[in-house]
Amino acid sequence: MKIFDTHSHYNLAPFSPGDWEKHWQKAQEHGVVASVVIGTTFAESSLATQIAATDPRLGAAIGIHPAEYNQTAVGALQRNTGLASTALNDATEDALEDIQTDMEELQLIFAKEVVAIGETGLDYYHFQNSSDMEKEFIKTVQRAALHAHLRLADGKVPVILHVRDQADEAYEDVLHILKEENYTGPFILHCVSGPLEYIREALAMGAYVSVAGNVTYKSADHLRSIVASVPANRLLVETDAPFLPPVPYRGKDCEPWMISKTMEYLVQELKIDSDQVLANSYRLFPTLQSPE
Repeated sequence: MKIFDTHSHYNLAPFSPGDWEKHWQKAQEHGVVASVVIGTTFAESSLATQIAATDPRLGAAIGIHPAEYNQTAVGALQRNTGLASTALNDATEDALEDIQTDMEELQLIFAKEVVAIGETGLDYYHFQNSSDMEKEFIKTVQRAALHAHLRLADGKVPVILHVRDQADEAYEDVLHILKEENYTGPFILHCVSGPLEYIREALAMGAYVSVAGNVTYKSADHLRSIVASVPANRLLVETDAPFLPPVPYRGKDCEPWMISKTMEYLVQELKIDSDQVLANSYRLFPTLQSPE
């Protein structure tokens, strides 16, 4: 069974520095024929392009994870104090300048190895230690960063979206931003979650849906219902390694080869066609070398 891992972090510990090639080799021994290496910071994005340059079966995604902008937002607020309205305007300006700098840096490494922008998106999940005002400002900054990433992609490559929330707000906001940007290019709902209505609307807008090892968890009934709702030509599979290992490896680092266990589960338990998933991946990432 041939597998295309659409989302892996060979550029993170425990794979980098030093061991990523060993893990890539082991993944190939378990059927992996291609992989996209994902950036979540500028440094990781740069390393992703370096890794991808070593093998035509590897591609890089460059971007800044939405949670990285939490500190950007808080820092901008802390640098600007005084009258509430003036301070907030100044903080917004500061944060937008930081985002613009990020995009300029990413543009500098937007080379032939880059097959996607991401991961970007909205992450409203962990705000427990923030005041209400900070929470709303963080959301504002994350939304601005998503707009910027969509413009960076400019329809040239797919966008990989990380969307997470304890409620529905982030899911609704992502769809709203895609519409505001008149974004018509392909995009991936990485490690998919969210209400079924959101999934249906995203699919109507051109989304691909990617599932990771957590689809094998006993508690993942809703995720399995999402998989059942996705047209066969829009489903992808990923490891998100070193995160979200499949059963029976839960609680350990997810290694890239473990995607074989996730794919086996999808085929055996959810009756997914592995060849169709592979074809979907190459349709999205046609520049990556396919197996002979």
